[in-house]
Amino acid sequence: MSSTPAPKGPVVVVLTGGASRRMGSHKPTLDVAGRPLVARVLAAAGAHPALVVGPGQGVPDGVPVVMERVPGGGPVSGIAYAVEAVSAGGTEPDAIVVLAADLPFVTSEHVERLLTAIASADLAVTVDPGGRTNWLCAAWRADVLASRLAELGDVGDAYGRSMRELCDGIRTVRVDDPAGVATDVDTPADLEQARARAGRPLDSPSGHPSDDPS
Repeated sequence: MSSTPAPKGPVVVVLTGGASRRMGSHKPTLDVAGRPLVARVLAAAGAHPALVVGPGQGVPDGVPVVMERVPGGGPVSGIAYAVEAVSAGGTEPDAIVVLAADLPFVTSEHVERLLTAIASADLAVTVDPGGRTNWLCAAWRADVLASRLAELGDVGDAYGRSMRELCDGIRTVRVDDPAGVATDVDTPADLEQARARAGRPLDSPSGHPSDDPS
């Protein structure tokens, strides 16, 4: 009697290749509460395998890093490299979570909410309290993402493409983020606010009980 294959799980992809122009220095390595931003984001992967696309500074040991052959192509290019690397490694995940490396408060609980949401859609995207869509805090059905990238061409053709173009026409569900765990860090002022938020007691009026992604 043959056994039923185990369900294929998700892979979490963290993108570190942004230019960080508004910050003025490489954002993933910046410290928030004693850890680089990229390490805090990777902690949100929980037990799921993770892959970093872009520079590997600040990435904990044991996490695979894939360098883009042509750096600076933007997030769609980075995602295309991730899908290529996952396929080349013989992995066939059922979902791919895409996270920017500048989300210091993203949590494993939020990642699971995104993964649960794609049971009724092909893409689950985070929406902040102000209604802003964060395409770089999202979960995709892996087959849909691969097909969409194939429509754009090969990996090189993804260079410079926008996330709106990648996501256009995809069956999408919004996942609300009332606690702001997907708040990103773009500027020095954002960084100082994140450091202040990370230092607040969790039971303070302005703190959030799930601020720490670990």
